[in-house]
Amino acid sequence: MEAPLPPRYGLDQLNIGVSAESGATWHVERKGPNTKVEVGAAICDAPHISHLQVSVPANEAVSNLKYFPFILVTIDKLPNDILLEVFDQYRLLSAGDWPHLQGWYKLAHTSQRWRQLVLTSSLRLNLQLRCTFRTPVVDMIDHFPPYPLILDYGPRNLKTWTTEDQHNLLFALQHLLRAKEIMLSASQSILAEMTVAMIEAAPRLEHLTLHSQSAEIVLPRNFLNGDAPQLRHLILIGVPLATLGPLLSSTTSLISLVLERIPSPAYFSPTSLVAHVRSMPHLQKLSIGFLSTIPRPGFRGEPFLPRGPMTRVTLPALTQLVYRGVSAYIEALLARVETPLIQDVNITLFNQLTLRIPHIYSFLRDIETFRPARARIDFAETSAHLIVSGQQASGFLDISLAVSCPRLDFQVSAMVQICSSLSGTSVGADADTAALLLPVDELTLEFYESSLPGVGRDEVDPALWRALLTPFRQARTLRLHVALAPVFERVLFPDRTQVAVDVDVDVDGPALVAEEREQELILPELHTVALLNIDEFLLINTWMKLHTFFEARDRALRPVTVIPALLSS
Repeated sequence: MEAPLPPRYGLDQLNIGVSAESGATWHVERKGPNTKVEVGAAICDAPHISHLQVSVPANEAVSNLKYFPFILVTIDKLPNDILLEVFDQYRLLSAGDWPHLQGWYKLAHTSQRWRQLVLTSSLRLNLQLRCTFRTPVVDMIDHFPPYPLILDYGPRNLKTWTTEDQHNLLFALQHLLRAKEIMLSASQSILAEMTVAMIEAAPRLEHLTLHSQSAEIVLPRNFLNGDAPQLRHLILIGVPLATLGPLLSSTTSLISLVLERIPSPAYFSPTSLVAHVRSMPHLQKLSIGFLSTIPRPGFRGEPFLPRGPMTRVTLPALTQLVYRGVSAYIEALLARVETPLIQDVNITLFNQLTLRIPHIYSFLRDIETFRPARARIDFAETSAHLIVSGQQASGFLDISLAVSCPRLDFQVSAMVQICSSLSGTSVGADADTAALLLPVDELTLEFYESSLPGVGRDEVDPALWRALLTPFRQARTLRLHVALAPVFERVLFPDRTQVAVDVDVDVDGPALVAEEREQELILPELHTVALLNIDEFLLINTWMKLHTFFEARDRALRPVTVIPALLSS
């Protein structure tokens, strides 16, 4: 007996479950305003699939669906449109791995009917041929229909190239008109051979990765015939930009541009870079990474920041900026661009005794509505990192500034210069225009003790530590690695006996109290100290070391609460 669904119950979801159990049935449940149909069926012609479930949104066409409470059905009875919907949902659930894992291969090899349905629905199912290591590339290209090609010989495969792999790729590169993605990671000699063969236009190419595993490679001037209008992602690792002018001129749809491990001879000026990216209105990610602080021969004579006003270029879609190199280069780049939608800034500077970053400061200051809430400084094995996080109108913003250097005293000095510059408290800052960029409520100081060679924490000048804290005067919470606690006891509250000698008074006299209050001005709003990476024994030991500091805060009517905390808390 058939029973139509009442009109007031819309069919919101159709769940199709395919089970290998014989005698499975269709079953419909009406649950409140949302009616769900669960379909189970025995499999006749798909013995390799034990379970398949999919959810599809209902439309008006199925709102008048009639159902039979218990009707036996097998999967070969499902109409093609339902099967195709199942296949399409399977594709969507596989997300970006569908073409790379060749998910449609499994469906096409299940039964003759499924194969026919899959191959005749190539556009909807986004059928592509993936050519990679140890696959029969020639046979696939010769015998399959002319589906788009994915040439996946990229760094994530980590395979050793064989002569057959090289021959297969050279054969596939004869079909550049069909190439949708190309990922190549190889030695300089292999990569040079492959790129020489890439001289035809690639009108369907959307993703291109070239990774030189050894020496720098120079691309041919007619690379891709300078024509890849659909290119959206370009990743060049160890590959210079010099010969890519014609290609970049055609990539107006580019979303991400990654140029990493740029060798010294392949340096390009900030002016040249801006000239390329200004014609990319959809660019969302820009990543630049140099290998060396030494530019190419003759580059030293080219000024990073010429005198006089400069025209700034707006990158309207850019949300992520990544840079690694000398400070002068990124200063010159940021002086030339505006990024109204920026959400992620990650800058790593090579070690320099003097860091002047006024344009980084101006760039970050000009981010409208940015409200920093937390700051974190990590001292690690080969670098120190400042990470500032907060809200802005377009979402959450992370700013990361790092300096590559192994010595702790150099790391602290670099962080002092960066934090002072960002807060407008550096030497020579314009007092009329300086605005605090670091009015954060929470400051974290992390220290990877076992990985730091050379100068230890006790050998860093306490004046450097005090200068590091000065830009964070509004911080109410200090999350401190337990290894740094003794250092900061001396930084925030110097030795009482030494103070008494300096001012020639009794240690309990009024001059000492005044000195204590002056020292407290380093972090005058501090209410809470959270000790990281601490156990019960260290807690007692650290409490004794910080006892003098806590007493001084109590006498100054600015008490501090101590909380033992794990790093993950």
